[in-house]
This record gives sequence, C-alpha cells and structure tokens, in this order.
Amino acid sequence: MPNLGPTELLVIGLVLIAFFGGIVAFLVLLIRRSSRPAMFLSHPAEPPSALPRHGGADLAARVHDLKISGRAEQAVLLVRGETGMTEPDARRFVDAVG
Repeated sequence: MPNLGPTELLVIGLVLIAFFGGIVAFLVLLIRRSSRPAMFLSHPAEPPSALPRHGGADLAARVHDLKISGRAEQAVLLVRGETGMTEPDARRFVDAVG
C-alpha cells in the first residue's frame, strides 16, 4: 500500500467533511420540517357540522352566511381551510364577499 501524501489526505478529508456535512444538513431540514405545524391543522373554532351548509352552496355563499350572522372570524378560517389561502388573503376574500 502506497503512502498517502498531504494532498491526498487533504482531498480525503474534504470529501469526508462534505459527506457528513450533507448528512447533518439533511437531518436538520427534516427536524425543521417536522416541527412546523401543518397547514391543514388550522380548524374553525366550531366543528364543521356547526357551519351553515346549504346543500351544494359555494364557498362565497357559506362565507356570506357566516358574515351576516356575526361570525367573520369563522368565515376567515373556513376560507383558509377550504382554499389554503394565507390569513391576509382569506380576510380580503371575506371582506370582498357582500
């Protein structure tokens, strides 16, 4: 077996550092992703069965019903849950619904 010089040892060291650094970075990303709350977990304050449903009523009609009954916050949560919108976008949608 030939002796390894400083250049070869440096290259081998850099390859090992890159390999293990990649593994550590991957694990950090997995941990960060798993600690983030899932988007689908934000539910309205009342169960979905308590929301007004009118057969095949569309989202705007259900939002309108919630809004006129004084439950605008639930309307925002409904829009977020149904569409995946961000909160500011959902609030603009609810405000735009008559």
